[in-house]
Amino acid sequence: MDTQPQIPIVPIQNNPILVEPKKSGFKEGWASFKKAFTYLFEYPVFLVPIFFCWIIVASVILYLRYYWVGPENEGLMFLEFYGFVFLLAYTICLANLMLLELMNQREEGRPVSLAQAFNETVSFNAVRAIPIAIFYSIAWFIIIFLRALTSKKRRGSRAEPSLKDAALTLGGVTGNPFSWIRLGLDMLEKLLRMTIFLALPAIAWENKGSFSAFGKAIEIIKQRPAQFLTSYALTGVFAVIMSLPLLPVFVLSEAKIDLPEYVWLAVIIYEGIIWTLGIYLEQMTTASLYLLHTKQKKVGGLENL
Repeated sequence: MDTQPQIPIVPIQNNPILVEPKKSGFKEGWASFKKAFTYLFEYPVFLVPIFFCWIIVASVILYLRYYWVGPENEGLMFLEFYGFVFLLAYTICLANLMLLELMNQREEGRPVSLAQAFNETVSFNAVRAIPIAIFYSIAWFIIIFLRALTSKKRRGSRAEPSLKDAALTLGGVTGNPFSWIRLGLDMLEKLLRMTIFLALPAIAWENKGSFSAFGKAIEIIKQRPAQFLTSYALTGVFAVIMSLPLLPVFVLSEAKIDLPEYVWLAVIIYEGIIWTLGIYLEQMTTASLYLLHTKQKKVGGLENL
């Protein structure tokens, strides 16, 4: 029996996003943003794959910070570092594919099962996601390289492990002054990430390959730029708001005021929550955009018969 996941089928009359196809892009984007929170409150388990992904991502980042010693040959060093970037990119893709499988289960009225979502991701999607993970990691590697070139304050080659330094590292606090170039690179990195996330539903729900999925993502962005940019902006604003509680801690740290270790442990945990919610919202809003585009396109096709 074919157990491959199919694109979720939701009756149009029960889908608030499809009831009013003439909504503005902002209203559609806002509806997708609210829908992501609705799913979260109904099924907190949706966060589990992303949270475990953050543990892997944080572990790799801290390993690179404290223990990794690259080869003396620069070419091999860049190649080895790219391997770490690919590992992160592929892990994020797999976690999001699991999230999409959970969303698929919910939309089809099946029991929401992490084990089933994991099995479907490993069995059907893991291999198909490799090419898009390679593209994602190459583009991400270039952004990281450009960010390093624009960094004026460079840390030592080997830092001493501590909760404070781990919190600052995971929070992206480098001590560099504000730079429009780095801000632009951060925005470009988010744009790249959300484009990849828009392609993943085609792999999870329609069994498309990476190239076809990425092509469909570009097609959707071209046809629905307002909703995509709204999702981009709303998730960015949410991330900034969630980060505000950390600002006093980082200001005190910059002022050389010592804080207890438990404060930095709390900061690390909170950073994990911010990262998990941020990735979840980016994936869910782009998945809603994918559903909207696909289903309205089908409805349009039926109306033209």
